[in-house]
Amino acid sequence: MINFKYPDAAVLVFAKAPISGEVNTRLIRDIGVEAATQLQVELIGLRLESLQKNKLCEIELWCSPDSNHAFFKECKKKYGVTLFSQQGDDLGVRMSLAIKESIKRFKRVVLIGTDAPSLTIDQIEIAVQKLADVNDIVIAPAEDGGYVLIGMSQHCDGVFQSVPWGTDGVLSCTRNNIKAHNLIGAELELCWDIDRVEDYQRYKKRAF
Repeated sequence: MINFKYPDAAVLVFAKAPISGEVNTRLIRDIGVEAATQLQVELIGLRLESLQKNKLCEIELWCSPDSNHAFFKECKKKYGVTLFSQQGDDLGVRMSLAIKESIKRFKRVVLIGTDAPSLTIDQIEIAVQKLADVNDIVIAPAEDGGYVLIGMSQHCDGVFQSVPWGTDGVLSCTRNNIKAHNLIGAELELCWDIDRVEDYQRYKKRAF
């Protein structure tokens, strides 16, 4: 039995299986399929290793296309994570359903991806702490106009409605949704994720 620092919380890690040609597709033209696939393996491993080492709270690995991929089963063995399959055709639907399911088991949940190495374990802990205060929701904005973390102490599907996923309007739309549903929100420091070759080079230099 692991003694977590925040036993009433969980971190939900959204991850795509490292299937050749299907991950980090925006980078393939610049770095090639093999490097893009290896990057996915590396980023997932780094994130799970950090979470396991720090023992903040329960770790749930939410898998795409499902949890049956051999890589995810290996992650379960290596990092002690619980596996779940993402459900839904749209990113917003998938995130909303994951939070809705996990919030039944925990008082506060924080959902992150694997492509934002600039998001530190300290920031994740701050997000967990903020959800124990008056905040209903917490987000970590990204430089590209999206966000790299969203946490909730109560599920609200409306936060994910009508959001233009994959564009620079994600963050502003989400902020508007938070206000429209009268939620008390907090934001963390600005982060960056790996979308472009410049981001990849920044990551390789560990300039974060």
